[in-house]
Amino acid sequence: MSVADPITLKRLVVAKQLYRQALNYSIPPFVTARKILAVICFDISTETSLKSAISFLDSSKQPADSFQAVVQQCESLMQKSGVGTLQDKSNIEHVHDLRNDAQHKAKFPTDAEVNDCRTYTNDFQNKLLNTLWGLSLEKISLTDNIQNVEVKKLLSDAELNLSSGNYNGAAENASEGLSMALNFVKQSLVGHSSMFSDEIMTLSFNKPKANKKLSEAIRRMQDTLTYISLGINYSEYLRFRSIAGYTIFTYGGNSSTGMKQPLQSFEAEYAVHYSIDTVIQIENQVGDLKKPFGREYWE
Repeated sequence: MSVADPITLKRLVVAKQLYRQALNYSIPPFVTARKILAVICFDISTETSLKSAISFLDSSKQPADSFQAVVQQCESLMQKSGVGTLQDKSNIEHVHDLRNDAQHKAKFPTDAEVNDCRTYTNDFQNKLLNTLWGLSLEKISLTDNIQNVEVKKLLSDAELNLSSGNYNGAAENASEGLSMALNFVKQSLVGHSSMFSDEIMTLSFNKPKANKKLSEAIRRMQDTLTYISLGINYSEYLRFRSIAGYTIFTYGGNSSTGMKQPLQSFEAEYAVHYSIDTVIQIENQVGDLKKPFGREYWE
């Protein structure tokens, strides 16, 4: 067993990102297009891990083009290096066959087959990662790619809670982390917004009156503009919020409201993965969360 070098780790991070994208597509309710994308991403994730292993075991080797050749090449190098052999080959070959059927033959995967792909991919990659580097998919943390310290801490806690089976804690941390990131960026994009005060005053029969409906409409438009500006898919965001709820940051601490109960493991997993991926996407777009686009506020 060896330690993965920085280049290999970067490749494995990509493999995990693909795996997590597949997980996002494989969350019920199942839709045909999402099932196809899930199977494709599961298969590409496995192939990326295999090619990472090939380059690690022999940097002079160029990974083969076809999936079957990549599998054989990786197994041959593992045996030559004395680290063992590939386990569960038939399972990942089955996933690859399902991908080919969906992509080239218009034979769409069933709900059960998507679940099988999830299980087979997870099991195979964990065994491969453990055999070569003593790693697992769970130990490859994408939070290392998050720059903001406060947000990173919350999302690291989310991953820890998820791995320990504390699904409520994981979803709560995920909600806190993403909410904090959005709050940092939001003011620079759309200006100040308050949940509890600063109601807009309008005239009603020549008398000033707090207009809650107008205030709420403006807050909603600010939120929508923020999501559009950051390239966030609104339907996926609402899906996340239906699981993790909304976090309101108060002077006395954080409070998460509307969390789904009871939470299933796959729902907590989705919430954690979505929040991390979205924060990385936001940082890639705006840079420093506390100084997005290099500016503290918009003139």
